[in-house]
Amino acid sequence: MAGLAAPFSVRGTPTVGDHTSIAIGGTAVVVFAAGAIVNVGDIANPPTATEPLYVDIVTTAVAGSATSFPLAPGGFYRVSGPITTAVSAVAATTGHAFVAVRY
Repeated sequence: MAGLAAPFSVRGTPTVGDHTSIAIGGTAVVVFAAGAIVNVGDIANPPTATEPLYVDIVTTAVAGSATSFPLAPGGFYRVSGPITTAVSAVAATTGHAFVAVRY
């Protein structure tokens, strides 16, 4: 529809996260370094995943911790910036792939 603006806009150049897979199952990886998210960061657990991906914007991600948000297969998490902490993720399986982009 001409003349209508999108409900929100994302500023900045899309940049892939520092990691987009779990190097060692059960060990968290840094998805976005501390201070890297100025506008928005998006993390998605692919619908083909066979397990949850846990994302944490407070401390190191740990499955089942109070600050780690579980993403079921097909789940999506948006980090609104700016934030000064690192964003981490963990899954049980080595090589678990996910999508991570910041703007």
